[in-house]
Amino acid sequence: MSSAGTVGIRLNPPEPSLTQEEMVARAAALRPRLVADQAETEKRTYYSRDMHEAFLAAGFYHLYVPRRYGGYEFDVPTYVRVVQEIARGCVSTAWCLGLAMNHALMVGSWWPQEAQDEIFAGGDFRCASVAAPVGRAARTDAGWEINGQVAFASGVPWSTFYMGQALLAPPEGAAPDDLPPMLLFVAPRSEWEMLDDWGDMLGLKGSGSHSIRFTGTRIPLSWGFEGNMLDVEVGGGTPGSRLHGNPMYSGRAVSIFTISLA
Repeated sequence: MSSAGTVGIRLNPPEPSLTQEEMVARAAALRPRLVADQAETEKRTYYSRDMHEAFLAAGFYHLYVPRRYGGYEFDVPTYVRVVQEIARGCVSTAWCLGLAMNHALMVGSWWPQEAQDEIFAGGDFRCASVAAPVGRAARTDAGWEINGQVAFASGVPWSTFYMGQALLAPPEGAAPDDLPPMLLFVAPRSEWEMLDDWGDMLGLKGSGSHSIRFTGTRIPLSWGFEGNMLDVEVGGGTPGSRLHGNPMYSGRAVSIFTISLA
């Protein structure tokens, strides 16, 4: 979790010359395998390790990751086309993959460089998320501590991070009906537990929408900030727009999140 040695890092994409059209073509080429795997995907409740390795090799998880951190920084239409091609083979897999891919755009937009340098440093960013604030967060001398449980974290089985919200203690003097402040945070896979509670439903059985439990989860201060995921202030620009120089990282990401669900 230390920022030592990570400030100002720059990583190279796995395939620097990979084009958007090539990535879309790779997604389309996986359709027969996805169709063949549908039954096992539903039984398992998420796509297989072999399919995960195929997605890694195709570069899908790097699509929205900023280029300075080893990603491709491809645009929203490319993301939509990749997920559409995966959905033609398996809708559950597309849901699971698309949401694990999508949140790199938000982290790359909203978090300060110190946090981004640390979060993206490993070159292996895959992130589930739930917008509803669940659980409690408190500031400590060492950072933030989070406790609670969140349901429907689609994309979590192969995720290396989770981005979410937790409730903070209300400020002194707050009225009983005031909405409590929220912490918007990122936590690494080592700091939460995925529960085996998905699959007993009619549809999207293979979407990997398991619950997550946080028990004494600790993250650095820079990995969390007070805010609402659905209403992040971006009027004066964002840390990501200044850091990456790409307008894709400068706006509210809720509309793009909605596109990912569509």
